[in-house]
Amino acid sequence: MADIVRNIIDAMRPISLDEMDSVKLLNRTDTKYVFRRSQLPDVLAEIAQNYAVLHINGTPYQNYKTTYFDTVNDQMYIDHQNGKLNRYKIRHRTYLSTGAEFLEIKYKNNKRRTKKKRISFPIANPLTEANSFIRNNSPYSGEDLSPKTLVEYTRLTLVDLVHGERCTVDTNLKITNCVSGEEADFSHICIIELKRDKTSAVSYMQGSLLKNRIFRCGMSKYAIGTAVTYKNIKKNRFKKKIRFIEKLKYNN
Repeated sequence: MADIVRNIIDAMRPISLDEMDSVKLLNRTDTKYVFRRSQLPDVLAEIAQNYAVLHINGTPYQNYKTTYFDTVNDQMYIDHQNGKLNRYKIRHRTYLSTGAEFLEIKYKNNKRRTKKKRISFPIANPLTEANSFIRNNSPYSGEDLSPKTLVEYTRLTLVDLVHGERCTVDTNLKITNCVSGEEADFSHICIIELKRDKTSAVSYMQGSLLKNRIFRCGMSKYAIGTAVTYKNIKKNRFKKKIRFIEKLKYNN
């Protein structure tokens, strides 16, 4: 399967970061799909002629390492578990192919729009050194936060330059509890996220997913990973999603 995916990706038009920036998506909607990784070749084969693939340093495969922070009482996780809108995620992301490191704050408003702010910030630095950035863009400060969950995966980024859409394709997902070191292996799934301007109606990727009977399915890597790797934490909202992901393992 990996060879089939690689052959499809190798045949697609490569683009650079500068070219991809023509699709800004400043006011975007995000739609996620979670499915068996074994279905990915069929999905990609349908859309290969309509998308370009982002290459960085000569490769389309970008490895991400993301540490999510939270308060001592897990406030950001609990807000997600309780379905609260106007909620935040604070994370540090390392792009392993380039060595770039950013501290990011994601905010989802009550209209389900996502806004993101970020600054260049080494993971080795104390989070208190980013206090001004954190306080200006969230209700938190560096003193409030500590590492909670580490999320690692490989990402492909596909771009429809005509209709203004980006698709991220995430595989090789692994979650680690930053306190206990417990790990969860989600390598059997693939997560595709469609990122479109709210005015865009055309999505070849969405059509391919529907053709393969893959339907919309939200998944926060941080929330699900935290629910799985932390024993004594509220997770009622996520139990159905965790069971769904487990079933995909046996259907691969």
